[in-house]
Amino acid sequence: PVFLTAYQQSWEAAPAARSDLFEVSSRLLLANGTPATRLLFGESATLEIQVQVKEAADYVMIEAPIPAGCGYGDKVQSGGPEVHREYFKDRTAIFCERMPAGNYIFRIPLEPRFTGLFTLNPVRVEQMYFPVFYGRNEVKKVSVEK
Repeated sequence: PVFLTAYQQSWEAAPAARSDLFEVSSRLLLANGTPATRLLFGESATLEIQVQVKEAADYVMIEAPIPAGCGYGDKVQSGGPEVHREYFKDRTAIFCERMPAGNYIFRIPLEPRFTGLFTLNPVRVEQMYFPVFYGRNEVKKVSVEK
């Protein structure tokens, strides 16, 4: 028997949301917990990611880009289905070993450090060993003001 996997990657300027196996939504929250599209310079915020898993999945990676004008607040490691979290300059990768069908919420603490209008790229949830099974949300804009 021969097992073969082949795939290609391409850049989409405005990717549409996809919710076959995973339905993903993200929003920015102010320090008091209210949703926002405008952040204030120097005041902490949170990127909240909601994932609806339609069928049980093993070895799932959640890749959450952060807005360019923001850095990280406290780098937390949460529990639940999450087994590991890696913080990169431009994104956070959250790894889950097993995700039964259901709804999950992940939070990433942010600190707005630069003012301006920034893009919040889509959050992507995929099976690590079968990357063709994935879900993502749409591109959003966020502004950081003084």
